[in-house]
Amino acid sequence: MSLNLIQKNAIHFIDGPCFILAGAGSGKTKVIINKIIHLIHNCQYKPDSIIAVTFTNKAAHEIKTRLAQYLDLLQIKSMIISTFHALGLEIIKKEIKSCNFNENFSLLDEKDQIVLLKTIINEKLEFNKKFLKKVMFMISYWKNKFWTPQKVELLAQSTIEKNFSWIYKKYDSYLRISNVLDFDDLICIPVLLLKNNKKIRTYWRDKIAYLLVDEYQDTNNSQYALLKNLTNNNSHFTLVGDDDQSIYSWRGAKLDNILSLKKDYPNLKIIKMEQNYRSSGRILKVANSLISNNINNFQKKLFSKLDYGNRITVIIGDNEEKEAEKIADKIIYTKKIDQIDYNDYAVLYRSNYQSIILEKVFIKKNIPYHISGNTSFFLRPEIKDLIAYLRIIINPHDDYAFMRIINIPSRQIGLITLNKLKNIAYQEKKSLFLISKEIKKYSLFTKNTIKKINIFVIWIEKITTICFLQPIIAIDTIIDEIQYKLWLSKTIKESDKLNKSIKNISILSNWISGLLSGNDLEPPMTLSQIITKMTLRDITENNKEKNLDNKVQLMTLHASKGLEFLSVFIIGMIEGILPNYRSINDNNIQEERRLTYVGITRAKKNLFFSLCRKRIEYGKILNSEPSRFLFELPQEDLYLENNMILSKNYNFLDNKKYRINNFKKLLYNFKKNS
Repeated sequence: MSLNLIQKNAIHFIDGPCFILAGAGSGKTKVIINKIIHLIHNCQYKPDSIIAVTFTNKAAHEIKTRLAQYLDLLQIKSMIISTFHALGLEIIKKEIKSCNFNENFSLLDEKDQIVLLKTIINEKLEFNKKFLKKVMFMISYWKNKFWTPQKVELLAQSTIEKNFSWIYKKYDSYLRISNVLDFDDLICIPVLLLKNNKKIRTYWRDKIAYLLVDEYQDTNNSQYALLKNLTNNNSHFTLVGDDDQSIYSWRGAKLDNILSLKKDYPNLKIIKMEQNYRSSGRILKVANSLISNNINNFQKKLFSKLDYGNRITVIIGDNEEKEAEKIADKIIYTKKIDQIDYNDYAVLYRSNYQSIILEKVFIKKNIPYHISGNTSFFLRPEIKDLIAYLRIIINPHDDYAFMRIINIPSRQIGLITLNKLKNIAYQEKKSLFLISKEIKKYSLFTKNTIKKINIFVIWIEKITTICFLQPIIAIDTIIDEIQYKLWLSKTIKESDKLNKSIKNISILSNWISGLLSGNDLEPPMTLSQIITKMTLRDITENNKEKNLDNKVQLMTLHASKGLEFLSVFIIGMIEGILPNYRSINDNNIQEERRLTYVGITRAKKNLFFSLCRKRIEYGKILNSEPSRFLFELPQEDLYLENNMILSKNYNFLDNKKYRINNFKKLLYNFKKNS
């Protein structure tokens, strides 16, 4: 692989802590891969002493695949190349004896968590979605601050705080009884183990001879705590990130984690990678101009040796539909002129609702498209049903899985019976499966009910034995035994939906068989490991095959991070949309600017901005104001149709008050055309 001087310096520096400030398109993945190769081939590091941490399974898989061109497959298999959550899971499994739960634990995905919290909330309060979101946020917030339910209970003062505390306590109790962990636990439990147990901390610090972390700017409080507990100032590690691409504060990412590095690791070496290999010089000039309006603690300026490139086109429509039609027409025209494919185009937007009008127009103009972020394969009902069966086999104390499968297909075990089981289980602090095994002890149930429960329990125990003896036939045996496909044919009336569900089941079965058998890059897995992998799997990974289709890619600006396209449209460049109202009100414009910067730097050759003069909001027609970000771009690099101009100046607050009046010819005269 050809490398520039800065990349070589980044690869060869291995003596101590290192932070690589890697600008967009500067080849950070290439550096990570080459650094791993350098550590093994030239520095005699053992592969099993190297850990590389990413934020998605897709990124981890890409690193493994690219390493396979240069390393022995056994070397790759012995390394831990995983997400933060998967690394946390590795630590938990290794240190399970120090944890207060059984090794056959299950993982609760976000959808399961929502169902559980709905049930808990309804026991005491009137349910509403807004409150549920607050509860989920607060539980995650407390866990990432390492606060126990007991601590939260002591701190609670107001009625609302006490209600939150009660829900958290009940939620935590459910997880413990069911031997289940949620996603936050996968980081928080390892942090507490490392922090409170010197022996465990020493073992992991000794085990990790070299640590690499990708997309470091996206780390949250608990992820940074994990890194700190795995390392010290004498540790050898490389963190790769870009402060200008920190766009996930709403998920807990803390830009301050970059600033904390110098304080926590005084010997830190900082290396800037500023040469961009993706975009034209003009696109980078626009990106640099925009991001220079942020307060940056690490000054950097992207540059390229590629052609300077085309001017950036600003598309203006009378309304949102006209804006979408102009985008569609531009795609049709440039595709024909440049002789490129539909999948060379990406249309990026701030919020998912903006895709609705695009879809309508694209269908009318026969433009094939794919919307990124569709429902994950692993969240489809038939897949969740079958995974729940596997979960109960691996962990019979998993109450969520128990409740999902008890009547799929119907076993005529009614809601009253299930509520009785749940009440007894809660009072005795036992799982539903254990109570079901002991059901004869309780006089609350009729003989007929006891018989039905017994049949279910005996079948679960039988199928569990079969699955452990012959895991390769596990999923197909379950499907056959419960006559699942027959049940689907009776419950799904539309033939297309039924056929899709049957196809999904076949995909799941083949996928599990493949994981049980293993391949060149991955060793054979157990059923327990497969269930964990399914729960941790990303939506982006599930959609990767669809993205190979020749379709225009429609996605949010957040979803576009890490991708690149020949031609990029950033739509809705309007105050209140980009930046959005919430960020304006919360004075969080800098992150909105970083988000726009991320969108700009996805483009390789052609970049378009679009906006409209009028739009409909809550049934009212509103005059639009062009996004403040358009005023921060160099006027000479923009192309506006029909020589339209802007005769309006803006005052706005972004850390300090300032007026933009340098661009007399930037957009168009809204007043004249409104």
